[in-house]
Amino acid sequence: MIIVTAALKGGVGKTTTSVYLAALASSNRRTSTLVDADPQGSAADWIADSSDEQLSRIDIAEAPTERLLNKALDKVPPEGIGIVDMPPSHERLLNKALERARIVVIPTRVGGVETPRVKAVLDLVPDDVPAGLVICSARTYTRSYQEAMQQYGAENIPVWGTIPERVSITAGPTGPLASDGLDSYKKVWRKILAAART
Repeated sequence: MIIVTAALKGGVGKTTTSVYLAALASSNRRTSTLVDADPQGSAADWIADSSDEQLSRIDIAEAPTERLLNKALDKVPPEGIGIVDMPPSHERLLNKALERARIVVIPTRVGGVETPRVKAVLDLVPDDVPAGLVICSARTYTRSYQEAMQQYGAENIPVWGTIPERVSITAGPTGPLASDGLDSYKKVWRKILAAART
């Protein structure tokens, strides 16, 4: 199962989402592969430099070009799970990843230009591939969050999870994965598995 974490904008939580999902995918003694398609290599660095036991079963493949991306995805075994962390603003590479995707996760934030960019990604996703949003660093008590959720609901855009704004979730690779972050992403993971079964 290939899961593509996609957004056309940086700073929306793609890498954090990819790492947490890879950790959840590798639970139950399974091995998952995190394919880091971002030339910055942040996801690969996070996993390689972490002493967190939950990240030790994750295989890393750095694939910042179309050729390397295809090679990395070919190596994901049929029963395996590959999580692809895409770079922002690289539509051609994203289209290549989407051709292989079984599921697409779209991290986003609330406000500003986020909604049009979400729709731009959704327009690229093939019709037969399930896709859902993850609202990252969400201030769930704000009016803008409530309005965004109403808008997504009215437009039938699935929201698979909300990750509350908490330092422990968004701090990145400075320590172990946060238990509250894992709890929030477990809800997203369940939605992904449900979508994959349909």
